[in-house]
Parts: sequence; C-alpha cells; structure tokens
Amino acid sequence: MVLRYFVVVFCVVNFEPVKRTDAQQINGDILADELNKVTDALGVSFIQEEYNKLKYNDIVTDGEAESRYIAKKIGERMEKMEEALTKLKQEMEKQYEMMTPSSTYQDCCSSRDYPHNLHFRTNVSTDMFCYSKPSYVQDTNIKYPTSDVLNTMKSNHRENKNIQFQYVALKSGLYINYPATNLIGCDTYDPRFRPYFVSSTTSTPRDVVLVLQMSASMRGDKLNEAKHAAITVLESLSVNDKIGIVVFNNKAQSPSGCYGDKLVPVTRTTKQHLKDFINAEDATEGPNYAEGLRKAFTYFRYNSSEEGFRDQIMLFVSDGDNNAGDNPLEVIRDENHRLQNRVVINTYGIGTGLNTNDRQLLENMAKQTLNNNTYGYIKVGKSVIIADVKTSYLREAMGTFYDYSSIPISLTPTFTQAYKDFFTKEFVITGCLPAAYQGSFIGVVCADILLSELVSETLYLQQGENSYVFIIDGNERALIHPLLPDPRDVNASDYDINDIYNFETAGDVPDVINSMKKGMSGNKTLVTTVTEPRGDRLLDGDLQRILNAVYYWTPIVAPGSNFSLCLVMEKNNTITVLRDVPRHGAHDFVYHRWDLTTWPALSNCRHFNRFATKATTTVKLSPEAFINPYEYQSVEETERKVQQYTDYISGDISTNPGIKASAVNSIRATAPIEGFWKTYSSRDAPYLVWRYIMTEDGVERIFPGVRLTDDYDHKLRPWYRRTVALKKMNVVSAPYEDSWGSGKVITVSRSILKKATTQGGSDKIEAVMGTDFSIYYFNQILKDKYPICANTTTHSCIVIDNSGFLVMHPFYIETTDLIDSSIHLTYKEGRISRSLIKEGIMYRQPCRDTENKKEQFTYRVKLPQNHLNGIVNSEEGYEMRPVTGSNLFLILKQRKTSQDLPCCSEKSSVPPSSLKCGDDDCTCLCYKNQDFNDCENKYTMDGISPCNPKLPTLSSVSTPEGDKNKYLSTCFPTDCPCRKTESECFRTSGCSWCTSTMSGSKVGKYYCDLKESCPSKQCVTQSCTSKCCGSECGTVSSQSNVGEIAAGVTGGTLVVVLVIIGIIVFVVYKRRRQDQDDTYLDPTHDIGKKEPSRDSEHYVYPTDYHMTNLGATTEEGQSNGYLEATLDAATNEPSSHSFQYDYPRVNT
Repeated sequence: MVLRYFVVVFCVVNFEPVKRTDAQQINGDILADELNKVTDALGVSFIQEEYNKLKYNDIVTDGEAESRYIAKKIGERMEKMEEALTKLKQEMEKQYEMMTPSSTYQDCCSSRDYPHNLHFRTNVSTDMFCYSKPSYVQDTNIKYPTSDVLNTMKSNHRENKNIQFQYVALKSGLYINYPATNLIGCDTYDPRFRPYFVSSTTSTPRDVVLVLQMSASMRGDKLNEAKHAAITVLESLSVNDKIGIVVFNNKAQSPSGCYGDKLVPVTRTTKQHLKDFINAEDATEGPNYAEGLRKAFTYFRYNSSEEGFRDQIMLFVSDGDNNAGDNPLEVIRDENHRLQNRVVINTYGIGTGLNTNDRQLLENMAKQTLNNNTYGYIKVGKSVIIADVKTSYLREAMGTFYDYSSIPISLTPTFTQAYKDFFTKEFVITGCLPAAYQGSFIGVVCADILLSELVSETLYLQQGENSYVFIIDGNERALIHPLLPDPRDVNASDYDINDIYNFETAGDVPDVINSMKKGMSGNKTLVTTVTEPRGDRLLDGDLQRILNAVYYWTPIVAPGSNFSLCLVMEKNNTITVLRDVPRHGAHDFVYHRWDLTTWPALSNCRHFNRFATKATTTVKLSPEAFINPYEYQSVEETERKVQQYTDYISGDISTNPGIKASAVNSIRATAPIEGFWKTYSSRDAPYLVWRYIMTEDGVERIFPGVRLTDDYDHKLRPWYRRTVALKKMNVVSAPYEDSWGSGKVITVSRSILKKATTQGGSDKIEAVMGTDFSIYYFNQILKDKYPICANTTTHSCIVIDNSGFLVMHPFYIETTDLIDSSIHLTYKEGRISRSLIKEGIMYRQPCRDTENKKEQFTYRVKLPQNHLNGIVNSEEGYEMRPVTGSNLFLILKQRKTSQDLPCCSEKSSVPPSSLKCGDDDCTCLCYKNQDFNDCENKYTMDGISPCNPKLPTLSSVSTPEGDKNKYLSTCFPTDCPCRKTESECFRTSGCSWCTSTMSGSKVGKYYCDLKESCPSKQCVTQSCTSKCCGSECGTVSSQSNVGEIAAGVTGGTLVVVLVIIGIIVFVVYKRRRQDQDDTYLDPTHDIGKKEPSRDSEHYVYPTDYHMTNLGATTEEGQSNGYLEATLDAATNEPSSHSFQYDYPRVNT
C-alpha cells in the first residue's frame, strides 16, 4: 500500500518591529571574540601556558664588556684579512721579476661553464684565476703572474673563509681575479681608475679641481675625449676625496649653487650633477687660461681652512692657442703663493694643433716656473701631450693623475666604504695593500669581505629589544647603523648619505662621536629616540620610542682600521633567558630539509602545492640560531651536518655543531605545540591553512611539516615585526596571495611573552605564533556574525587595520584577479577616508627616507579618547568600531547611489615611494622632496625622524621540489562535495565555493570543490559541476515504491522539523521580549558568555561531514584516526569512545 502524506503547517507569529535608534549597529567585540577563538585554536593560550611553566634567568647586561667583545671579533676578522693581503703582496713582489708576457690562464670575459659556489654566491672555479685588460693597453706592456701567486690565493681561501674574491691590479692595466668567474665589459674595465686602486696610492685624501678648455677649437673628438677623461677622474676618486670643476673659453664657468665655489664630497649625487654639467657644455669662443686658473684656485682658497692636510691637485686640459688674458704663469704664482705652493698642477695638451709655444707653456705651468720656494716647497706636476685624441690615452693619462714614483708603499691596508658587490649583490668592503718591486710601486693586491660577515654580531644582537650597535669611521661616516640599508639586502642600492648625525640625534651625542673619532673608549647616559619598525616601512611606517639609554663605545683595533663601535642599551638593561628546558619527546626536532634527512615513514602528502608531512612539524634554523651566523650562511648544508644537528638536540652526542644554547632551549620549548596542532587544532580549526611558531633566537617550527627556503628569516618579515610592535594583540594582515597555493589568505599572529620574573619579562617577546586562513572564510564570519553585512544591496562591511589598509572589502570578494599589493582605504573609500582625516582619526605620519632625500608618509588610525568605543557619522553614512585586542577596526557603510571618488586614482601596486604627494589632505601613501645640502652631504636639522630601511631581500638557494607532490594525497581530508552551503565550504581550508567559470559565466548550480579546482571561486577544470558525496555516489534504486516510501518518510520528518522550528521561534521571541538588546544587529552570542551557540559551533567545532557521510575515511580512502568519533556530530560533545588528550579544549 502506498502511503501519501499531505501536511500543511501554518504558523503566524506577530513580531514587534525593531525600532532603529542611535545605538550602534555593529559591535567590534563580536569580531574580537572570533579572533580570540582563532588564536585559541592555533594554540596561543596553550603554548603561553607551556612557557609559563619553564624556568627563566634574569641576566644584567654588561654593556662595556659586550661592546669590547663585538669590537674584538670584528677586529680579528680584519686582522685575518690583513694577513691574507700581506701573504699575497709578498708573493707578488717575490714573483714580479719572473712574470712572463704569455699566459695559460683564462680570459675573464671568455664565457665558461663554472659550478655554482654558495660562498661566492655565483659560478666560479676555485682551481684557477682569470685575467682581463682594457683594449687600449698594448700586449707588449703586459706580464702575467706565476702559478705561485695562484697557490697563495688558494691558500688564503682555504685558511680564511671570511674573504670573498681576491684580486691583483697592476699599473700596466692588468687585472687578475680569483676565483675565476665570468665577467663582462673587460675591454673597458681599467682597474687603475677604480677607487680601491686610487685610494691605495696615497695615505692622505685629495682635493681635485678639473679645468677644461671649452673654446671653439676644442669641438669634435677633442671635446668628446676631454669630457670622457674628466668623467673617468670623477669615477676614480674615493669617498675621502673632494672635487670641483671649471670650464673656460674667454670666461670661466662652474656649476651653479654650492658647486660653484666649494669642493664637494664624491657621492653618487655630486658625481651625477658634475657629469651632467660636463656633458651639457659646448665649445665656443676663444680660450683665456688666466680666467680658468683664477676660478680654479678659488676652490682651493675657500677650502684651505679645513682640518687635516689634504693633497691639492689641479688637472688642466687644453688644445693650446692661448692668446688672451694675463700671463698664466703669473696667475699660478700669485694664487699658489697665497696657498704656500700646496697645489700641484698637471697639464694635458691634446690635438695636433699644439705648437711649440703651446707645449712649452703647458710644461712651464706644470713646473710653476715663476713660483718662489720661499712661499713653500714647489710641487712639480706632470705635463702630458697627446696628439692622437682618437685613442684612449687621455683617459688613461688623466685617470692615473697620481705620480707612481711618489706612491708610499704602506704596510697597512686601506679599506673602502661599503658598496654593492657585482656578484653577491650584497654589501662588501674591500681591503687593499700597495705592492712594490725594488721600492717602486707596481700595483695593488685586494680582497673583499661581506659586510654582513664582518659585523655579524651586530646583525644578530641578543641584548634586549631596544639594544643596537652602530660603527663609524674617523670621518663620522656610519658603516653600520640600524637605519642604514641592511648589508644582506640584495635589492638595496648603494648609499653614501651616511653621516652619523643623520641617524643619531640625541642632544649630547656629539660628545660620544668626537670621542669615537679619536679612538677612545667610554660610556655616557643619554635620552635618545629609538626608531622601531611597525611592519613594512612604506606601508606601516615606524614607531618612535623615547629611551633612557647608555652609549658604550670602543675602537675596533686592527691594521688599517679607523673604525669605532658603539653599543646602545636601555639603562639598567636585563635579558630574560630560558634555562634547562627538558626534552619533550623523540621528535622534538625534525629538520625541514627533506633532501638531507628522512621524514617519518608513510607521512608524505600534498598540502596545496607543497610537498609536506602530516606526521610532524618541521624545524628550520635561521642564522640567528648559530654561534657563528656567517658560517651557516656561507657553508652548504650536508646530510652529515643535519644529522649532527639532530643528534646534538636529541642528546645522542655532546659535541655542539654550532647551535646556540638558547636556540636548543627554544626547540624543546616549542615542541609541545606539535601535539596540539595535530589533534585539537586540526580537528577544531580545519579552516587554518598553515600553523607556525617562530622564536626570537632563530627557531622556526611549522605544521604541516614543509621545507622553507634556505634564506628565510622570520625576523626580517613584516608580519613578524608588526606583531612584535603590537604586543599582546591579535595582529591581522591585509589579504595576499599565498605563494604556496592556498589562494587569497589573511594572516593572524600573536606574540608569546617570556614568563614574568622578579626583574620583569612579562613584556618581553619570546616568540610569535601565526596562522593563515582564506579571505572567504573571514568574509563568511562577518556575514554570519553580522547579518547586516550579508545585505550587500544596502550596506558594506569593511575591515581596516591601524595603518588604514583594507583587511576586508567587497572588492576582495567580487574580484577574481590576483592580489598584487595591499590596498589602502584611500584607494577605495574616498568619502570615509576624507571624513576620518577631517576628524583626526586617520592621520599621516612622516619619516625621512634618508638615502632618497624624501619625506615619506604613512597613515595611522586611532580613535580619540572621547570616542574609544567608535564613532557614528550619519552624514557620511558609516559607523566605525574598534575590534578589541587587535589592530583592526570594523566599518559599516551605507551604500549610496552618489559617486564616491577615491582619494587616489593610481594603481595600488605603485609603491608609495614613487607617488609624490598632492595638495589635498586626503592623498595616497606618498612622499615629498626634502631639502638636502649636496655639498655637505648632510640634512639640516629638520625634526623628522629617519625611516627604518626597507626589509631586506636575501639571496636564496633552495632545492626545487619539482613533481615530488604530484601523485601524493592531500595531507588532510576536505570532503568538499559534502559541504552544501558556502558557509560550510569555506570552513575547511582546502575547499572553495565555485560560482563561475574562467570565462566569467555563472555555473549552473553553485557547489563546493577543492581549492585547486576552483581558486577565487572560479572553476578552472573542464567539468564545472558538483561532485557526489558519500551515499550520493551509490546506485539509485529504480523501484517506485522505495522512492514513494522515502518520500513519505521525508514528509513525516518535515512535519516534525516544522513543529520544532515553530517552538524555537516562540521561545526565542519570548526571551527577547524579556531581555531586549539595543543593538541593531541580532548578535549570535552574548559578549562575555561562553555557552556555544550554533553559529559559534560552526567555526570552532564544524560538523564532521567526513564522519557522518563517508564513514570516517579521507577522500583518498585512508582512515583518519584522530578525527574519528572525537566529537559526536549532533551534540558536539565527546563521544563515549573519544580519545583523551592532555590539551585543553579550545575556547568556544
């Protein structure tokens, strides 16, 4: 008998309409509670409690001893460099007579297939050197070193791993490079014109004035060669030298501004300005030597009172034909007598038009034949005649303007300023020694050292959060300072605005600097301003902190060193360190290098596009975890080395492979989080993509276990710095594209603090925990917790961070394009931005971009004291509330038909450093130009704090994973087809809700699928239809009575469900009449109450579709023990056969 049920239930409920009042429509505490659930599910509370159980020691820092220790380590490296240079110099001098005109060695510009070398960061052969010479140097003048020189270079490389390339530059123009590598531009590269060569030819700095004839007779090749030679001189000068330029015909001219009568330091800016001046000049009129000479001598006169002795040299270029003006020899006599005959004059006559009188005059000018020795010793210069100007002899002659015969053969090396190395792309300094044969100069021997290796203790300083080191030379130039570009940054540009007073601005700091210049030691207490990063320099800006600090300074003692080091510490500084952390288990430490170690068997899996392991966390150590960080960076890891790490940390061996004790303690202290992540966190928070904890002393632990790039250093990442700056807060990032394949994600991170001790510690950072989840999951939270956010026709819900960047905006959900940059509120919401700026809630904060001479602006968002709970702006149609305990603000915006013009029309991908500020108050993140004195290479006291340098990009060498994960199963079950709503779909990190095809057309029926099949809600597969789930995949019976019985059962079930719904509606109505809430939204849970509502269960305890529909098997058919029956799907309570863990249930 066929049963048919026809049931109609009609319920009428007369609800009292909700009255809209001025009360808030959104409550930021609701979102704050959800963020707390996320961090609880991540294990923040759990691991903080674990750290609180551990023992700590407070250590009072000894700044004087620490500064001496760092200076000693740097000095020792410089001494070893000097030893290597001395060996090479002695070998060159010994073998010079035996050098031959033929060579069996390789030309550096003949391309060879060399192997890659991690130490040199490029392809080299350590078995040989290579050579180069400029094309205009005749082979007859060249002789090549013997194999003994090569052997010395090899020996230096073996015995001193700090030094990089070694090279020999001879006065003949020959250049020798070890190890052999592929160079470019050999035909034009002349080592004699390089600053490292020129600076080795004197022990004193030089003042050089170029005097170029620009009369009509100089047109054509002569003018071009004269300009080319002048620019060569510019390039050859070192940072200690100064330069001035005069051009003349019948009148003398010099560059405008301070360049007109002042010798300027040789910087990138001044060189470019002078090059532009030279290239812009044309040849006209006739020559007047006297005019050019008088103008040239004004440079020397106006700079003669400077402290210290300097060589003063004039380089005079002419093609003759001086028929006007006063006698040049008399001008030289009168002007140089006033300067005690200090100026040397080299003259260069060019062209075939020079007659005998012209040549004689130029020679007499160099000899200064009318000068009188009673005014000072006359220094005779060189007079060079070059008839064939089509050769490069003028460039060669002027580029080597110094006198080889008078070069002092120093026994101590000279060191260059830091500069970008062509091969490593990092900053290096070069040390050189002059070499001589029978007392005569023959060339220089040089070696490079990475600045990051030379001063590694300053980069990995662990003396408290507010401690830092700076190093200066005897001319007040900073070699190292936290506000200079990071020496490891391969994308940084050369810098030369490095006067220490640009960065150290405390009132009495000149006393410290003057003492440092004199090579003295001391200490002094100063009130100073410390600049700390808030994240990314151009996006988040900096934080200035007033610090009562002690400056400890001491000289760096080494041959050729004029450096001095200063350690700045907070007064009464203490550091709080872990001690004696016990091992947690056998798998405390599984190294991330799958190519060098063995991960647990049968655990390999695919987590998005990464080869991973679900059995364990993996650990990577940054350079900070090692006693000698530079050795870790420059030596390739091997299986043996990784096994040593493992054996030492597990206690199997006692010989330390170089890991700091603090890092070993951190490895053990973070180990308990693995069990939490593998059980409760994976079960209760399947929406989390990655889970990681990274410590202050260089330990990086991640789950699922995966390999990180070899250069990864969490302390150099914006998310880490942002979290450190915002202690005790949930820090949420703007969305970005996950490079590991999980799509558009948001990062939530929180600091883990050291346990409070008698000396403090409760505000000191121990580590930072972080996790990522989909932007669509975050959007789903907003829609579920704030129903008004789901009504997109009338309202928009926007979330911004405390720098004004969008964390959630309808744009992110509507677009299918990749996110290529963070987007600021000013780019999308002009009306709200202008209102917030007008009210002073969002305001610009400047800092000085020192090297680029810009005032760079970022935004801050901060509610005033009288509106700490938020604001309502009815006129502009928005409401803004703080999200307590986080860096976020929630904005509810009424959608209006009127056009909302953004403050910025530029693309958000354009960096703020490229956008000049306009006149409006509401602008993009932008910059203004700052006044800068090029001739002093200093800023005036502008009152603007310098910006932190941009976060460095490190060189990276990692083994590619290739197809290792191609045929692996996913690490965790997703059961995407079983998730029938968008809300359910995004509660698992591996799923995505498919709504459209690649062409943009809507799919027939929205469905849930793997994220890789449907990134950004766009189906990328051939079949854009939903897959079957569980029993849906079985054969459907064709018997009609089965279907009708099923229909009858369904109808009966529907009756019961409708009756229950009616009862629930009535009860809810009665409760709300008794306890009405004045918020416009109907909050889904009460703030402060912990009873889980159905909505809260969605996020922390998602329905176990895997268990109810597929019999607790993964999509690959494998059992997933830790998810089986740990919760009863209907009650969300532990079932009778649940596994029991020692971890606390995450806060619901």
